[in-house]
Amino acid sequence: MKSKRSMKKVFIRTFGCQMNEYDSERMLALLKGEYIPCREPKEADLILVNTCSVRKKAEEKVYGLVGRLKHLKRTRPEVIIGVCGCVAQQEGEQLLKRLPHVDLVLGPQAVYRLPEALEKIARGKGPVVDTRFHKDFRQPLILPELNGDRPVKAFVTIMQGCDNFCTYCVVPYTRGREISRPPEDILAEVECLVRQGVREITLLGQNVNSYGRKEKGFPSFAELLREVASVPGLWRLRFTTSHPKDLDEDLMRCFAEVPELCEHLHLPVQAGSNRVLKRMHRRYTREEYLSRVKKLREISPEIALTTDIIVGFPGETEEDFEQTLTLLEEVRFDEIFSFKYSNRPLARSTAFEDKVPEEEKARRLARVHALQDRITREINESYLGKVVEVLVEGKSPGNPALWTGRTRTNHVVNFSGPHGLKGKLVRVLIEDCGQHSLRGRVENSQ
Repeated sequence: MKSKRSMKKVFIRTFGCQMNEYDSERMLALLKGEYIPCREPKEADLILVNTCSVRKKAEEKVYGLVGRLKHLKRTRPEVIIGVCGCVAQQEGEQLLKRLPHVDLVLGPQAVYRLPEALEKIARGKGPVVDTRFHKDFRQPLILPELNGDRPVKAFVTIMQGCDNFCTYCVVPYTRGREISRPPEDILAEVECLVRQGVREITLLGQNVNSYGRKEKGFPSFAELLREVASVPGLWRLRFTTSHPKDLDEDLMRCFAEVPELCEHLHLPVQAGSNRVLKRMHRRYTREEYLSRVKKLREISPEIALTTDIIVGFPGETEEDFEQTLTLLEEVRFDEIFSFKYSNRPLARSTAFEDKVPEEEKARRLARVHALQDRITREINESYLGKVVEVLVEGKSPGNPALWTGRTRTNHVVNFSGPHGLKGKLVRVLIEDCGQHSLRGRVENSQ
């Protein structure tokens, strides 16, 4: 292996979801031995921008950043600039026409072929565009090596792609159809992370609930959860994202029967109107969603729920929108992620004609925010005076004098306490709360 002084430098900027963060970590692992990470693009020999196209705003940020790199390329033409991920998959060769200073365009499957692409560029065969989907694609097993300030929690992807084809979504077109990873690879990766000090694992997929259904001999997702939870040294287990139509009772019961599984579920509803849900091709009704929530809370009364909301979907009337507000009132989510609808290339809803005006979408989003802010504040206030278990992740970014971590219900807690708490489970007395976090002091630790 080369010495650090002789190694090249790579800068990676990641946009989007946890799966993109995971893919960026895999790219770093693939470059190990040739490149070391750096903090600024101007220091780098290789710049990789890992992209998201689910929201228009994220895509615009990508073009802004890559566009600004044109000056750097002009002064240092040897720098390799790559665009990876969903925007790369979506745009392909068109990216090179719009951004001719880019050397490398890799879709989500192709990020695992990064070393081969760099070799082609080194041989003068660039620029390289690789957006091929392989029906038999299997994510290679890359065992992580954690360096420096080791994290307390980590992500592990269990599947790629999606088969649901919601009318507003580009994921099936940018990440392909559902492909589940072999359970032995998942377990090997989890065991490797735990041996290096990781105490909380989040399993990732576009729809984790359908894990293994297309693969012969694979366990169900509920069975996989139980296998992962049995890894010695793993304290906490989470997963995201779940599709409501595939949330069955076997999976629900894991929240009561698997001690390592945290009492938190992200269950995207998107809208409260059956008419809008049907047009979104979500394949469940409002009533079915509420029935699953009721059953889930019967099984796990302490569970915290979060969700996604899209306002202003094409054809959404004021009555449809009011049904979303009443659903928020009825379920009382701990937190929501809400967005104005935006057209996405390739998504079917882009062709729908009855678009909601921008100013109306903004008004509706503001009403959603106001309602949810009140609900979240009320839920946070219910923690005052309680003692909660927190897994300490490190110092609080907003105040280095405090520690920060999360409860099993995924609430952020900032608190005072003695030195050396990172990676420990502590009991914290909640004394105050804000809109997005709880505050308190440590009582004891283990």
